Amino acid sequence: MMIRIWLPLFALSIAAPLSAQEAADNGIDAETILALKGLQLLDQRMNTIGFRLISANAAYCDEQTASSGLLLNDVAQYADQDTARFALGFDGSIGITAVAPDSPAARAELSPGNSLLAINDIAIEDIVADESQSSLQPPAYRRIDTINRMLRQQLATGAIELTIAEGGVNRTVALTPVQTCPGQFQVRVSADRSATADGKLVSVSSRLAEYFLSDDEFAAVVAHELAHNLLKHRDRLDAQQVNRGFLGQLGKSAGRIRETEIEADRLSVWLMANAGYDPQAAITFWTRYGKEHGKGIFSASTHYRWKKRVQLFEEEIAKMDAMETVDGKYAPPLLSGPD
Repeated sequence: MMIRIWLPLFALSIAAPLSAQEAADNGIDAETILALKGLQLLDQRMNTIGFRLISANAAYCDEQTASSGLLLNDVAQYADQDTARFALGFDGSIGITAVAPDSPAARAELSPGNSLLAINDIAIEDIVADESQSSLQPPAYRRIDTINRMLRQQLATGAIELTIAEGGVNRTVALTPVQTCPGQFQVRVSADRSATADGKLVSVSSRLAEYFLSDDEFAAVVAHELAHNLLKHRDRLDAQQVNRGFLGQLGKSAGRIRETEIEADRLSVWLMANAGYDPQAAITFWTRYGKEHGKGIFSASTHYRWKKRVQLFEEEIAKMDAMETVDGKYAPPLLSGPD
């Protein structure tokens, strides 16, 4: 699913940190600090929502992966690295920017602002970007992409040790992962409102993240994109040789893309309910979005218009209401579960 509407720039509606004046006195740009703090808040929300969705639905996914609930950040991603370090609170090159509640990282008492020094016995400063694996990433993101891949590989072996720095003090913590559905999540800084799924990663633009009125609405969009990935829609469309460009709006390609959009809508509310989010938020969000922005992309042949989408959500919620839960969860019809 892709939704996209261009809007004027917005101002982050967050309070200035107490250190902002001190930063300004030291020549560090206070406005940049506010922007980075705002982005960190969005990262925390996204990381929390993503982890809740993949952990709560793990029993129904045919693939599972070891997850920690950590979100890492590289100061190399920022033009002004001194200000980034000041705003995000860590001294090293790689730091923790978000920790999902009730995750292994939270149980290990890791916190945003911790600097990451080593994964097991692998020093972070010794890790260089793997250009062969990360070539599709922008240059400034290749090292963090490599480190995240290494972290996932280490977690797949079981419990790991992380060496972190906090307030100038180094400590080593044990981190025992949990099995979840596969899923990676990011807030992408962008002036448009969009959300995408590439088979592995769910990406929501910062402008769209600011538009949500609640975490339940946020979860509705994230769950839709996650559903695309869990149902392997990209692989299916590739096997069908579907054109996802302009010609994808026509003929068989449009029909096949529309099928995946319908499936993602149907599955999304089940994922939400199992994670403790209100599936009715999918209805309220798309109703509000559709009324405020008109047809837009909803007039495309690959997507139902918002009223039809709302009808799909209502049908799926009615199915859940008629079901008995097992351990408080609903078994989503579109997920096959482990073999």
